Amino acid sequence: MATIRSFDRTEEIEAELVQPDRFRDLFDHLHKSDSIARGAGLNYCLAGAVANGQTVLSNRFNRFLAFDPKRGTVVVEPGVTMGDLFEFATARSLLPPVLPGHPQITVGGAVAMNIHGKNQHRVGNFGDHVRSLTLYHPDYKEISCSPSENSNVFWLTVGGFGLTGFVLSVEIELMPLAGTTLTVERRKVGNLTEAAQMLNDLANSADYLYSWHDLNRRGSDFGCGVIYIERFSPVGSSAAIRRIPSTPFKPFPVIVLNNMSLPIMCRLYRLKETLSTRKKTEDLFTASFPIVGKEIYFRLFGQRGFREYQLLVAAGAWPAFLEDLTRVIRGCRIPIALASLKLMRGTVRYLNFNGNGISLALDVLNVPSSVDLFAKLDEITLKAGGIANIAKDSRLSADVVRRMYSGYQTFRNELRAYDPSLRFQSQLRRRLSL
Repeated sequence: MATIRSFDRTEEIEAELVQPDRFRDLFDHLHKSDSIARGAGLNYCLAGAVANGQTVLSNRFNRFLAFDPKRGTVVVEPGVTMGDLFEFATARSLLPPVLPGHPQITVGGAVAMNIHGKNQHRVGNFGDHVRSLTLYHPDYKEISCSPSENSNVFWLTVGGFGLTGFVLSVEIELMPLAGTTLTVERRKVGNLTEAAQMLNDLANSADYLYSWHDLNRRGSDFGCGVIYIERFSPVGSSAAIRRIPSTPFKPFPVIVLNNMSLPIMCRLYRLKETLSTRKKTEDLFTASFPIVGKEIYFRLFGQRGFREYQLLVAAGAWPAFLEDLTRVIRGCRIPIALASLKLMRGTVRYLNFNGNGISLALDVLNVPSSVDLFAKLDEITLKAGGIANIAKDSRLSADVVRRMYSGYQTFRNELRAYDPSLRFQSQLRRRLSL
């Protein structure tokens, strides 16, 4: 048995950990009950593990299986990392349309969580660029699916938290590489209202667009921050991959961030960003994976870990939501380690974090009062008709998810009709009663 923790370190269980490297062994393991696949283990919740069950690692299934240069598609196994996919694509003047913050995240994990990047408002989620999948379920053996073939299984799998089976291969459509560097522009904003308006104004001209804010300030400075506008540049540069240490997120043995140090850290970061050159050119790898080189941020929370809440509300509900958010944040005694906005465009399907509106992500210390704060965030998000990102929150309840997501019951019913034996299990599935 092995100890498995969620990335935010708020969940911990004991489970059998297996690492097959042959399909025969993989299929033998998957015939056991209470199994679930696991990629890099960078989910903020335990979607890839179940207490006293079996966690099946995918990292040894990491081959590139096919490439069609005319169609710009590549077929890979689930253990291929997004960094490997980036390197393969850029060497051929192509680019994965959706990239996460860190290159160690696997393609299988990207499918299971239907991840989004800094350009969601332009290209949607990862699943929008998946052309087909093959997966293995002990009751059905290998299943081929796509938006036109076994489409019900396909859409239950994309953003389905790994509950339909073990993904064997993924066909991804890449996009032409518009440049090997990005011009990054910073613009100061005084509050979250100004930030939302600026993001909307820049949406059609920016390739990547996001923001950072300090929510520890009081008065008129509440929510002051920086908007980051990134555009592909014709200036040439090497797009070489930086090899990442195997444990870049290992927490420090002592807790560095606390109620006193966090506000100071945010002030210093804002000062650094506002004093930096307004425009600079970054190599494509640095711009594509902004967490690389900043892993220390997560390590500073120590063994105790942190909590993240990411929400999405419609633009029309944003002003009223901000009033509630300001009241809730000012009323709590927890400093906000990070606050960031993105624009999103799309349609919610089942339990996928998608839709039209403004997304806000918040990081806080993992202390007892953070659960009370997040419960209040649940309330005001529901009041605004918004949704919370299931992949980023290790304490969301089935009741809250049911009320937020109109597709909850449909997803649950269709998943159970497909797999009545509930063969694939995880802590996330148990918590959400899926």
